[in-house]
Amino acid sequence: MNQDSDDHFPQSHSVGLIGRVRSGIVDYWSHLKLFSRNARLFLIGSFLMGINMQVFQVLLNLFLKEIGFLEGDIGYIASARAIGMTAMAIPAAMIISRFRLKPFLILGCVAFAVFSYFIVNNDSLPLLIGFSILAGASFSIFRVASGPFFMRNSTPTERTHLFSFSFGSNLLAGMFGAAFAGRLAATLGESTGSIVEGYQITLIVGIAVSLLALIPYLMIKPSEPSREERRLDISWEKLKTRGGFFLKVFVTNFTIGAGAGLIIPFLNLYFRDRFNLPPDVIGIYYSVVHLSMFAGSLSGPVLTKRLGLVRTVVVTQLLSIPFMLTLSYSYVLWLAVAAFVIRGGLMNLGVPIVTNLCMELSKKEEQGLVGALLMIGWTSSWMITTAVGGRLIESFGYTFTMNITIATYVLSSILFYGFFRKTERRNQNSPGWAIIRGEMR
Repeated sequence: MNQDSDDHFPQSHSVGLIGRVRSGIVDYWSHLKLFSRNARLFLIGSFLMGINMQVFQVLLNLFLKEIGFLEGDIGYIASARAIGMTAMAIPAAMIISRFRLKPFLILGCVAFAVFSYFIVNNDSLPLLIGFSILAGASFSIFRVASGPFFMRNSTPTERTHLFSFSFGSNLLAGMFGAAFAGRLAATLGESTGSIVEGYQITLIVGIAVSLLALIPYLMIKPSEPSREERRLDISWEKLKTRGGFFLKVFVTNFTIGAGAGLIIPFLNLYFRDRFNLPPDVIGIYYSVVHLSMFAGSLSGPVLTKRLGLVRTVVVTQLLSIPFMLTLSYSYVLWLAVAAFVIRGGLMNLGVPIVTNLCMELSKKEEQGLVGALLMIGWTSSWMITTAVGGRLIESFGYTFTMNITIATYVLSSILFYGFFRKTERRNQNSPGWAIIRGEMR
């Protein structure tokens, strides 16, 4: 009898595991079906916009290099987009808190496409910088609007799944856009006999894809901002009581963004210059990185149950350092590619976790402002360090610049842990961690 039980245990255990997986899939699917029509339309539009953003991330620097710009000038152009996003973030948060979002989504989509088109069809540095600022300002509307839009068009039941699905779909858009951009540019370059034309046409195709987002945006039914959103307050009194929290949100994102801005925008040039790779191969590598990031986003909730939100962010950032060092010093292609993929997954695993923590620690009327501060911390640092990074690479090479990035990543981890380590505690009677909500100053 006991032998029979032992013989059947593995099968029972397997059935139990399969049952739990099936139950989890059914549960996730049941929450996806709760997404409102507006939320689904926004997700479709964001996916199309995300494809275009990735096309530009993969190809624009390569295109600019081919038409004669040096890394320093390319850095100025990249930082100009960050200037536009930074300058528009707070005004966008204030507008979004008071008005319907639909007209601004439509206007932003058209403006972003127009300014991106001018970027692709100019070879004047001042004009490229100016249009990049305007394109960044247009795109910041979508970055700031996504959180409030989901809050208005969801219920607490499916809201966590909606934010998670939005982050994952953006990664999938990046994966698709990266693979599509490199392959199409290479194919067009071969057929036209000019890689510059291949880059240019592919960038314009990416712009056309982003304009398709107008279709779902036009179908959105406008929704009014909530009473809490309308109470957004950026007064001196508010800053005196909550300024410390706002500063911590800004500083931690600024520090990590400063390191990233020095090197991340130039990694496509890194593979081109160090390994002499064509654009289609570089596009494939970027596509694989986005797949790694997507896998990381799925593992994030599992890690946070064991380590907590704060420790998960710090541990994964520090674990990425050896892979960044490999990128810095390696001249072996497969090692560099492996480090590129793993580093991307580890560093980006914490992005939604940081946002989640900061939103949880915010009052409802502060959430739009805190979301804007997260973006400003990132984009304002890129605004500075991307321009600096281009000059550093031009003068000293990739290894020197990557080592500075590594130092800022370590500093960011120390600051984040120091600022937020006391905001959560391990549950005594159940697995996981609990956020300590209160007046964080």
